[in-house]
Amino acid sequence: MKRVKTYNFIEITKKEFQQYQSEPITEKQAIEIQENLFGVVELLLKWDKELNLKTKKCA
Repeated sequence: MKRVKTYNFIEITKKEFQQYQSEPITEKQAIEIQENLFGVVELLLKWDKELNLKTKKCA
């Protein structure tokens, strides 16, 4: 069976975004950052799907 590395996404988020804030990022802030990023990705996917549907209708 393949071994899979598990990542602590909260810790990764805290490390990545710490450079933009002088005080330490809390776990709650890291979760909020993740939720905002996932929200943006979902919105982009939705727009892409809508654009593809409109393009197919015009073809």
